[in-house]
Amino acid sequence: MTSIDDVADADATGKVPERYACGETFVPKTRYVDPDFLALELDRLFTQVWQPACREEEIPQPGSYYEYTIGRQSIMVVRQKDDTIKAFYNACTHRGMKVVRGAGCASEGDLRCPFHGWRFGLDGRSAFVPARDEFLHRPREQWSLKPVTVGTWGGWVFISMADDPPDLLGWLDPLPTALASFRLQDMRFRWRKRTFLQANYKTVIDAFIEGYHTPGTHPQTLRAAQGPRPSAEPAPPQEFSYAPYTPTIPYRNHSRFIYTARPDSGNRDSARKAQAARPEVFANSMQYNYLEVGSLVTERDYRAAQQLAAMEPTDVPPFVRYHQLCEELALAEGVDFPTMTMEQYFAGNGDWHVFPTLVILVEKSCVLGYRMLPDAEDPNRCVFEMFSLEHFASAEVPETAWQEFPRWQDHDGWGELPTQDLMNIDAIHAGMHSRGFDGLWLNTAQEMSIRNEHAIADRFIFGSEEVSAGD
Repeated sequence: MTSIDDVADADATGKVPERYACGETFVPKTRYVDPDFLALELDRLFTQVWQPACREEEIPQPGSYYEYTIGRQSIMVVRQKDDTIKAFYNACTHRGMKVVRGAGCASEGDLRCPFHGWRFGLDGRSAFVPARDEFLHRPREQWSLKPVTVGTWGGWVFISMADDPPDLLGWLDPLPTALASFRLQDMRFRWRKRTFLQANYKTVIDAFIEGYHTPGTHPQTLRAAQGPRPSAEPAPPQEFSYAPYTPTIPYRNHSRFIYTARPDSGNRDSARKAQAARPEVFANSMQYNYLEVGSLVTERDYRAAQQLAAMEPTDVPPFVRYHQLCEELALAEGVDFPTMTMEQYFAGNGDWHVFPTLVILVEKSCVLGYRMLPDAEDPNRCVFEMFSLEHFASAEVPETAWQEFPRWQDHDGWGELPTQDLMNIDAIHAGMHSRGFDGLWLNTAQEMSIRNEHAIADRFIFGSEEVSAGD
């Protein structure tokens, strides 16, 4: 166990205690399984960083509120009468009772504590105290709810419990610039699901911020020539040479990986490249995303892929033709579709880890997202959320709510690809408890997103400042 003295020494020197210290490509398992490390994260990391509490559409009108829980901290996000947004610690200043639970709307124009009936304005100010004259005098602000700093970007409402948090857009850099053309703030939920996993929240995050696992976990994605629903039989060693190359781009506070060609591939895969250049093969991959992921491709995009599949090859790459068809269909059906150059697309497209808990895979028409939240006490348990956002015509925005499943196995609608990931998670985390496993040994090109998340965390937990490629 790490002693209080060890942590105090780390505070003074910026040195990470040996038990938790990472190497250049090594991450000790203690950072995933040690209850003391979870306590440090909840006390020193999550109280200092910006984190997404909800989407703006989840608090659609004045009085709407949303309860965001991180560890033992409950935060209420509240839409104000002037349509602005404020956030407060969700604790009545009388006896600590939660003022709101879940999501809803304060229809009477104020927030009511269900214990003794104290009331607070939407702006957090004390509005009514039964028998107030029976209490000793206190300054008015002490009767009111304690505020939490709030900001918005991309349609998300972010909160920070820090006394002096950094500028939100500065914290998010480079996402606001890289993703501006995609207009994430104009997207709305297509669907959203929540479940609970027997794993540390970082175990789950790590599975979604690197593409190195693709041929091992998702071999069907290598076989688009077989059709929209290819075989998922395990890949033989020779098939791994056709796996996508997904290098990591670390930033100061976040990371990203992209799909690209391996630098040393040359003309080695010329036959396969020629096959992939056929319209129907590319179209198969897009149809698969719609059928077995339920995101990254919208229903309109799926129809565009079906059109592409029937076309003959030309000098225009299938990728370009597909995007043209998607845009034409969207505009014809009344969608305010984002327009951008290919340079803008490639600057923002990819898999982003918005540290610490959000992962978004960004496309022009939609976003596939994940959020992983730690348990308050158990490092071997977390909340897992998965959702899809989409650009809709104004009259087509669906009514959605969070679907919650106590066990992920209780729902058979995750899709083949997400199910493959979920089937791995428990076993990955169980293996971390093995006496034969010391920690993670990471790929220097395709898994540095994982190493980067720990470097970011150490700045807040231990005051350790590493220089990353993003600095």
